[in-house]
Amino acid sequence: MAYPTLLQETDLGPVSLRNRIMSSGHQTTLVEDYLPTEDFFAYHRARAQGGAGLIVLEAHSVHESGLLTDHTIDASRDAIVDEYRPFAEEINSLGTKLFCQLFHGGRERYSGDYAPPAPAPSDTPTERLHVIPCPMETDEVYEMIEAYADAAERMDRAGLDGVEIVGSHSYLPAQFWNPSLNDRSDEFGGSLENRCRFTVEIADRIRDRVSDDFTVGIRLSAEEKHKHGLSLEETLPIIQHLDEAATFDYWSVVVGSSSTHKGCSYIVPPASEDRQIVRSPGEAVASVIESPLILTSRINTPAKGEEMVSDGPADVVGMTRALIADPDMPAKAAEGRESDILPCVSCNQGCIGRYQEELPIRCTMNPVTGREREFRTLEAAESAKEIAVIGGGPAGLVAASTAAERGHEVTLFEQRDVLGGKIRTYADLDHRGAYGEWVEAMVNRLEAYEVDIERGVEFDPGQSSGYDVYLLAIGSHGRKPDITIDDDAHAVTAVEALENPEELGESIVVSDWDGNWSALDLASTLGSEHDIEVITSAYTAGESVQQYRQNQLLAKLDELDVTLTPHHRVREVKESNIELENLFSESVDERHGVDTVVFAHGGEADYSLYRNLVAEGAQVERVGDCWAPRSLDEAVWEGFKAATEI
Repeated sequence: MAYPTLLQETDLGPVSLRNRIMSSGHQTTLVEDYLPTEDFFAYHRARAQGGAGLIVLEAHSVHESGLLTDHTIDASRDAIVDEYRPFAEEINSLGTKLFCQLFHGGRERYSGDYAPPAPAPSDTPTERLHVIPCPMETDEVYEMIEAYADAAERMDRAGLDGVEIVGSHSYLPAQFWNPSLNDRSDEFGGSLENRCRFTVEIADRIRDRVSDDFTVGIRLSAEEKHKHGLSLEETLPIIQHLDEAATFDYWSVVVGSSSTHKGCSYIVPPASEDRQIVRSPGEAVASVIESPLILTSRINTPAKGEEMVSDGPADVVGMTRALIADPDMPAKAAEGRESDILPCVSCNQGCIGRYQEELPIRCTMNPVTGREREFRTLEAAESAKEIAVIGGGPAGLVAASTAAERGHEVTLFEQRDVLGGKIRTYADLDHRGAYGEWVEAMVNRLEAYEVDIERGVEFDPGQSSGYDVYLLAIGSHGRKPDITIDDDAHAVTAVEALENPEELGESIVVSDWDGNWSALDLASTLGSEHDIEVITSAYTAGESVQQYRQNQLLAKLDELDVTLTPHHRVREVKESNIELENLFSESVDERHGVDTVVFAHGGEADYSLYRNLVAEGAQVERVGDCWAPRSLDEAVWEGFKAATEI
C-alpha cells in the first residue's frame, strides 16, 4: 500500500475511522432557513463515497446570537434532528463517520439583515469585523454553556458520531482564554483556571448529556499569528489545564485568528504557506496531550498526509481543500491512481472566497463541486459526435476531457507547444499555487479518454466541415485602454511583463483596472528588483482578490516598499512620464521617469474565428474568455457545462 499509515484505521475516542483522512468543518453556504439543503447533503455524500474517513460538518451555531451569517446552520432548534437522521445513517453506511462543529463566534460575527448584540467575555472590539460586543452577564455565560450541551444532545439524537467544540481562530471559548479579551471579575475571568472554566463546563455538561459512544473533541489555534493574539507559549498552558480539567477525545489543531487581517489569513492558508505552518506547533501540542491529535492546513496531497501521520505528530489529517477539489482523492490514493487526482491549487476563490461573498461553495478547478446533486455522475452522450475543441487553456482542457468522458470523439487544437493557456504564466509564482499540477492532471485525463491532442497547430477554419460541433476556447489577449500612448513609450500587458521582465527597466507603473490578481502578481513578483507603483481604479489594490490572499500579498507589497495609489486611472502615457486622473474629482497628476507602464486591464476577445465558423454554418459554442473575458471560475464552468450539453 502506497500510504500505509494514512489509509490505516484509527480511533477518536469511542469512534473508529476507516482511515486518517478528514474533511474538516468548512462553511458551504448550502443552507436555507438555517438548515442544510439537499445540495448540502449531496456535497458531503460525495466525500463519503470518495473514501474520507471522517467528515466534520461546518460551524453549527449553538445559540441564535451565534448565527455567523444568514447561511449558518442553527443547532439551537430541534428541527435539525430530523434533518440529519437519514443523512447520518447514509454517511455511516458509506463507511464514513460524521461529526459537526459546535460554534459561537462571540465578538467575531458578520452582519446580516439585523445585527443583534454580540455576546463576549468583555466589550473589546474586533479589529477586522468592526464589532463592539456586549459583555455577558454571569447568568448568560451559564445559559451559553447549557446551549452547547443542548446542541450536542441534538446531534447525538440525530445519529451523528460526535461533536467538535470550536475554540479556534479567537472564537468565543478562545476569547475567554485570552486575558487581553477577558477582563471579567467573576468566576470566568482572572486566573488561568477561571478563564478556562467556560470550556471545561461546556465539556462536562456535554458529557452528562450524550451517550457513551459519542466522541467529543475540541478545535483550537495553537498560535493566533498576530501580536495581540495568543502565542504558542501562551496556548500550551491553556491546553495542559484543559487536558487535566476536562476529557476530550481528540484535539484538532490549526493556527490563525479571525480577529485581525494578519491572523485571519491563516484560517485557510494560501499557497504561499506550506504544511510546516501547522506541523511545528502541532509537535508542541502533541508533547503535552495524551488524546489523538488532528492537524489541518495545507496538507493537500496523499504524500503530504502520509508524511504528517507517519513521521509527524498527527493521528488524523484535515485534507479539506484537497477533498473540495477532488472528493475521490482517498479512493484514488488507495487504488494507486494518483495521476488522476485533481489537485487543489490553494487559490481560495471558489471555496472560502465564495463563502465570504455569501455564495454557494464551488471549486475553481473542479466544476462539479457544490453541484454534486446534478453532476456527480455524468450521463453518457446519446450518440457519439466528432468534436473539435479549439484552444488548450483551462476552458478547453475541461471541455475536451468532459466531452470525451461522455463518449464523444474529441480533437483538441492548441497553437502553442504546451497546454494550459495563460495560467502557465502564473504556474511558477509561489503565491499562486499548483496551477502547473492541475494542467498535468488535466492532460492525464485527456490521455486517459484518448483525446487527440494537436499541439503547435493553429486551427484552420477551412477544416470546419470535418466535425459535428466546435467548442471555441481560445481565451483572450491582454487589453490596453483606449487612451493616448506615445509610440516611444514602453507599454505592455500583464502577461507580457511577466514573460519578459528583463525588458521593463527600473521604474514601473502598474495600471490596475479592477483590483484583481494581475497587479498584485506583478508587484509582488517584480518588486524586489524594480521600483513599482500600482495605480488602481479600485478602492484598493487587490479589492477583488479573496481576502486571505489579499492580506498576505498586501503585506508583501509593504515589505517591498511598493507604492499603492487608489482611486486613479492612467490617462495618458508618454515616453517617460504619465498623466493620471482621480476618479472622483478628476484632478490630474503626473509621474516622471517611468520606464514601463504595465496594463493589468483584463482581457480582450477576438471574435473573428467564431464569426467565420458561424458564417460557414458550423455548430459552434464559445466558452471562457473568448466569449467574454472574465475569471478562471467561469472558464472552467463553461467548458464543463458546454460539454455536458452535447
